[in-house]
Amino acid sequence: MSEMNNQKPCFVQTSQGFSVSYNNQLLYSKYNPSKVIIQTIKNLQILPGTIFLCISPVLGYGLEELLSKIPEDCLVFLIEADSVLLDFAKSSINCEKYQQKIQFVMPDDLKNLPLMIYDLARSGKYKRVKRIDFSAGVKFFASFYDELTSACTNSIMTYWKNRVTLSKFGRRYSYNFFSNLSILSQTVPISDYFQKISKPILIFGAGQSIDSFLQKADFNFNDFFTICVDTALQPLLFRKIIPDAVFLEEAQSVILKAFLGFSSNFKTHIFAGLSSIQYLKNFLPPSKISFFTTEFAKANFLSRFSQLSILPPVNNPFGSVGLTAVYYALKFRSDDSVPIFISGLDFSFSNGFTHAKNTLAYTTRILNHNRLNCIENFNASFGQNSIKIYDKKGKIFYTSIVLKSYADLFISLFSDKKNVFDAGECGINLNLPCINITEMQKICLQFQKINIKNQNDSPKIKFSSFNANQIDELKSALENERNELLELKKLLSEECGLSKEELQKKITEIAIQKDYLFLHFPDGHQFVYEQSFLNRIRNEIDFFLKVI
Repeated sequence: MSEMNNQKPCFVQTSQGFSVSYNNQLLYSKYNPSKVIIQTIKNLQILPGTIFLCISPVLGYGLEELLSKIPEDCLVFLIEADSVLLDFAKSSINCEKYQQKIQFVMPDDLKNLPLMIYDLARSGKYKRVKRIDFSAGVKFFASFYDELTSACTNSIMTYWKNRVTLSKFGRRYSYNFFSNLSILSQTVPISDYFQKISKPILIFGAGQSIDSFLQKADFNFNDFFTICVDTALQPLLFRKIIPDAVFLEEAQSVILKAFLGFSSNFKTHIFAGLSSIQYLKNFLPPSKISFFTTEFAKANFLSRFSQLSILPPVNNPFGSVGLTAVYYALKFRSDDSVPIFISGLDFSFSNGFTHAKNTLAYTTRILNHNRLNCIENFNASFGQNSIKIYDKKGKIFYTSIVLKSYADLFISLFSDKKNVFDAGECGINLNLPCINITEMQKICLQFQKINIKNQNDSPKIKFSSFNANQIDELKSALENERNELLELKKLLSEECGLSKEELQKKITEIAIQKDYLFLHFPDGHQFVYEQSFLNRIRNEIDFFLKVI
């Protein structure tokens, strides 16, 4: 074997082909360089719709074997984070030889690869990500490749998880969206609260950490702007604490049980997603409601309506209403010197109990308790999807893949925000400064000394209303929506005197813009001009005509 050159990638002659030396490392075996990767490819169980992440391909050993084995509906990305090795690999691997079936992902584009894979998944073709390590060059950026693989896998899983959710609830989301638009012009714009709250903000989730917090809290809650998620309302009302704000995103009417004992006379203001339950108008005056728009799907109709000047601000779907509450709390505070304290966003639970006392889930377990059903929910703790963890205090807790993903998203979005504190004594570590009640009170006292305003005063918020032009714009948009639905119904139901080509073009143009008609179909990731698909769309038109 010839002498190794450690300054740059260098070919090394072996008895059965070439290896490569780089940074005091041989990137392939010194006996048979291609054997390991080719054997790995032969042992692969390949499923259709797979995106392959080929890490550190260097000389491209195994690529021909991989491409000869995969189905047509697969993609191959060549990934190299080391710029020197990347240039070496590009000079060694001729992508044109493989008829563009493979492509290099440039280092600057690697951070966007998870988003790229999410967009590819939207075609409906791709369902999984498979990583293959092609050389020992992986070890130079091992942790980065692990994080990238995890992010890409989570991205494609998130898409399909959202598709399952849309199949179950997409029709309800769209129905609620249009139903809530009917009272939008009578509500308070959520933007009126932006940068208006100048006293400390308390945010309550429904996790078990609020039990100890509320038990130990001996301060005046009027000194805070108190926000809770919908399922945390009952524990607060039980202790005669009236929150200033409740955040709501649930689309099903079962969440109304969480509002038992709630009165429209309370000072509480409801912040709800446009796709949440449409029954708020039945027990609350519109002046007590502010809407925001959760983009529950990458839908054409949401993009169209978001261009209206009256539509509320649009936010990404966080999955957890707790994350939505924190997102808007950051917008509510007057500046980043205003402290935000969080309790109950645990994203985990103890053995047998998933929520705080007096929450809807806790109360339901008690009401359904009998000789066959115990109060404790051990299925959640020891079910197939449960994960045993150690919480921020070192105690044994349990979580799930979904809850863990919410915690990871929370950390990526909010862990670097200034003056945001975790006041919960249990739950997943959120990478926030953890404080107890005493430390929290010290922070508030220090803040009050610096801030010249009286923190006990209610926030001075000047509420605005939608002007006549905005209301007319909304009415016109809904009227146009209705007319186009009627036109589509006619095209699908009657002879219109159009040729087949003209009819297909006209139907496609209208239907694509009205994707709420088919988003919830199992195959509704895109419009398809097929008779069975059109028949189902025709049935949906009457449903939505009733509400628009």
